[in-house]
Parts: sequence; structure tokens; C-alpha cells
Amino acid sequence: MFKINVLIKKSLLYRNSDLKVFTFERFSSKAALEQYFNSSYFIIILINSGCITLQANHVEYCLCPSELLVIPVRTSCVIVLMSETMEISLLSFTPGFIFKNTIRKPNIGFFEFFIAKCPSKINLKDEDSLLLNDLFALTGNKRYKTSEYPFYNEVLSLSFNLLLYVLASIYSKDLCNVKEKHTRKEKLVFQFLELVELHCAQEHSVKFYADALLITKGHLSKTVQQVTNKTVKQFIEEALILEAKILLQNDDLTILQIIEELHFCNSSSFSNFFRKSTFMSPSEYRLRLRTE
Repeated sequence: MFKINVLIKKSLLYRNSDLKVFTFERFSSKAALEQYFNSSYFIIILINSGCITLQANHVEYCLCPSELLVIPVRTSCVIVLMSETMEISLLSFTPGFIFKNTIRKPNIGFFEFFIAKCPSKINLKDEDSLLLNDLFALTGNKRYKTSEYPFYNEVLSLSFNLLLYVLASIYSKDLCNVKEKHTRKEKLVFQFLELVELHCAQEHSVKFYADALLITKGHLSKTVQQVTNKTVKQFIEEALILEAKILLQNDDLTILQIIEELHFCNSSSFSNFFRKSTFMSPSEYRLRLRTE
């Protein structure tokens, strides 16, 4: 039998209001497991032993060992059948958590199974199941407490991103079949995110992206809001803030050079924009980086 050697087994690893993680947790009742199916969260469930049938938005999904289901936010999910005893690994997080903690310019494929309206089932190879369980455990490891590990937030963000990138890589192997399931609105959002990834440093207006997609600003704004529950302006501004943070890490660049690189008209507008999102000026942010 294939042996899974995870970092931590059979214990709830991490839980707060925005992120919940556990690996190899044992369940013997529907009620105990069903409490984790909150429609306000994205949910990734990996079956390690036993089988379960879930009904998500009136569609049934049967999951057995080494099978994984990504359940999008706003999905009603109930358990139809489950084994008397089963072990699962689970990661759930809010939309705010993923958008706040994704690293610089993630590839568009990174977001596809989170924007999709329907759950995505993935059949895992043994080595993929092993790797994902390890990454679940790393993401939820309670050892990295803030008081003891000054870079706890960075460790959490990086391990979370690593898990999602590995999952996206596995998911992309069946990308052709997946893309057929995307709605026209979802495909438009993917195109928009690709444009933001390419042009956010130079282009800050909604009009630019709407024109590039040959649609009106109103149609773009409405579609992005419906699919992601975020505004077009939020995506542009968050991408721009990430660019600014990356550039501020380079001490060879002056603040003035960064302002020019990001196409702000003056230092005041850049400082106000940066402070609105980070509660500190660009200079204060750079100083904090030097003292950490």
C-alpha cells in the first residue's frame, strides 16, 4: 500500500475566521463534517480513506481515496452518503484571504478553479496526493506562532501559495476539458485578469481594459462583480499595490523612479494611493523592510 508521510497527522492544524486547515482528520458522522461546508468559503477537500457522496448545487459528486474536490464560494453543499469512518484533509478560506495572500502576478490558471461556478473534481496520482497532504500540513502548522516566529505571516502566505500553485499545476493537466465548462462571463473575467497582469503598471483606468476587450465599462464592471464579487477597480489597485511593493524592495530604485515606472503623475498621488491600502507611506514601507 502506498504510504503517505505527511508533516503532521490527524489533528486540526490551523483555524481562524478566514482560513481553516486540517489533515487526516477522522470523521464518523455527517454532522461533524458538514459543519465545515460553509458557502462563504472556498473549500478544497481531499479524501484519504473511505468514500463520500456530496451534493453541490443539486449535482452529486462521489469521492474516493486520492480524489479531490474544489468547491467554489457560494456553493450549497450537503452530504448524501459517507463511509462509517473516513479520513480527509481539508482547506477552506474566504475570497478575501486568497486575494490578500496571493503573491505577485499569479498566472491566470491559478485562479480558474476559484472563479468557476461549478465544483472541480480531480483524480490524483499517489505522489500528488502525498505532496498535497504535506502542503496542507505545512500551511496549517501551528508551530509558526507570531510571537515566536517574526515572519509567520510570510510563511503562511508562501505555503498557502505553494499549495495552490501545485494544485493548479495538477488541475491544468485537464485544462482543455475544464475550459469547456466555463461560461462566457467567466472567460471574459479570465481575459480581463490576463490584461491586468500585463498592463497594471502602465494602465490604471477601467476604460483601458474595457476598450481592450471591446466592451463597455459598464458591462466589464458588472461581469467582474458578478463572477468574483470584486470590482474591476479593486483588481487593478491590488495589482498596482503589489507592483509598488516589489519595486520598493529594490533599494537601487528611488521613490521618484518608482513613481515614473508606475505612471503616477506626482509623488503626492502615489503616496496617497499607497497609504490608502497599506496605512503607511512608500518611504515608511521601505524603512520597515530594512529594519525587519
